[in-house]
Amino acid sequence: MSELEKLRSEALEFEMQGKIGKAIDKLNEILQIDSDQYDLRVKLGELYYVSGEINKSIQAFEKVIDSKPHYTFALYRLGISYFRATRFSDAIKVFHHINKVEPDLYMSSYWEGLAHYHKGQFKRSIEAYKRLTENSPNSTLGYYQLSIVYKASGKYEEAIRCLRKILKEDPNIISVNYHLALSFLGIGDDDLAIKYFSKVVDLNPEHQDAVRRLKELTDPEDLCTFEVPPL
Repeated sequence: MSELEKLRSEALEFEMQGKIGKAIDKLNEILQIDSDQYDLRVKLGELYYVSGEINKSIQAFEKVIDSKPHYTFALYRLGISYFRATRFSDAIKVFHHINKVEPDLYMSSYWEGLAHYHKGQFKRSIEAYKRLTENSPNSTLGYYQLSIVYKASGKYEEAIRCLRKILKEDPNIISVNYHLALSFLGIGDDDLAIKYFSKVVDLNPEHQDAVRRLKELTDPEDLCTFEVPPL
C-alpha cells in the first residue's frame, strides 16, 4: 500500500468512527502531497461543513471549482455552504448556474428559492419553487416551500392549493395542517381555520400556538362591564 493509499484509508476510517477532526487532518496531509485529488478536496469541504467550519468548507469547494468549473456536485455543495454562511446572493448565483446547465438537479431550485426567500425576494422565490414542482411534480418539499412563500406574500388562495395537494397524500402532517389553518385565517374563513387548527391539536396537543389560536376562535370573548364612578 502506498503512502497516499494508507492516508486515504486512515481518513475514511476516522470519518466512519465520527472522528471528523482527525479525518480532516489526514485529508489535508494527502492534499499537501497531491493537490489534484479533487474528490478528496470535495470530501474535505463536506467534513468542514459537518464540523461547522463553514468558511473553510467554502474555501475547499472554491478551490475545486477554480480548477474544475463545471464540477456540478462541488458547485452544489459550494452553494449550500454559501447559504449556511448567509451569503445568499452568492448562493443564488451558484444555484441559478446549476439550474441552467443541469435542470434535472431539481434540488438546486429548492436552495435557490430558499435563498431568495431569505432576501425577501418572494417573486423570484416563487419562480424557483414553481420550476422545482414542474420538474418534480410529486415533490412534497417543493409544494410545501412554495406554499410558505405564497403565504408570506399574502397569496393565501395559492398557498391553500399547494397545502391541500400535500394533504391528499398524507392528511396527518402537522406543519401542513397548521399553515393551512393560517392561510384560511388570511382569507377570513374562520370555520376552516378552526377545522385545521383542531386537526393540529388532535395530532399534537402541545402545539401551543394552535391551542391558543383555536381558543381565540372558539371561546366567546369575555365582555367586562365597568361601573363608571360619578364625577
